[in-house]
Amino acid sequence: MKNKKLTPDSIKRLLNHSVAQMDRTTTERLRTSRNLALERHRALQHAPVQAWLTHHGLWSGSSHTSYKPVYWVLAVLFALSLYSGVTYLQHDRDHSDVDIELLTDDLPVDAYVD
Repeated sequence: MKNKKLTPDSIKRLLNHSVAQMDRTTTERLRTSRNLALERHRALQHAPVQAWLTHHGLWSGSSHTSYKPVYWVLAVLFALSLYSGVTYLQHDRDHSDVDIELLTDDLPVDAYVD
């Protein structure tokens, strides 16, 4: 088999020969692991964002609640961005009051001094 090119059929025969030499417990565990991997693969095919998160270690893929520090960082970043957005919108409203005062000439002299 030194210079022989491996075809899919020859690989299949080699794998079947190797599996035939294993004990029943090992083959059952391999079968169970394979089925579990196929189930997870099918589930991730329907959820590409979850697949990306799982690939990068941000999602465990299990149903139990094991929060990672990344989730807390994302939550804090979301809260900060929400807070900054709200304060920006409120600050934008404050400028409208100054604009009205400018147009009506009611702005105090201190507002012109920098």
